[in-house]
Amino acid sequence: MYETGLTYAVIAGFMSVLLMVYSIEKKNEHLFVFSLMFLIISWSGIEWALWLKGYNLFQMVFTPIVPLASYFVGWTVFVIYVSETYFKRRYWIAFLIVVGFFIWISTFCMNCLAD
Repeated sequence: MYETGLTYAVIAGFMSVLLMVYSIEKKNEHLFVFSLMFLIISWSGIEWALWLKGYNLFQMVFTPIVPLASYFVGWTVFVIYVSETYFKRRYWIAFLIVVGFFIWISTFCMNCLAD
């Protein structure tokens, strides 16, 4: 199951990058929203795969592990920059709200999802 989660995360991350580049090139808002959706799926796939191995992603991100924290912070800053530059502000605000919702579920109710 661990490998499956990482496979989904890699595929979703690849799709996110392709859709984001294409949406910036064509200035297509719908594709940009889909790229954000695939980015969130990629992040949740990484979190799920690490959870299956017994690691808590949020403890790892908030401790000084620079490459892991810079990966998530870098993507978040990039999404905010692209949204402000090419698209609308509401996209990155909605992105942060959805990411916050997934963090809340992952932190407080991960065992609830198995029931």
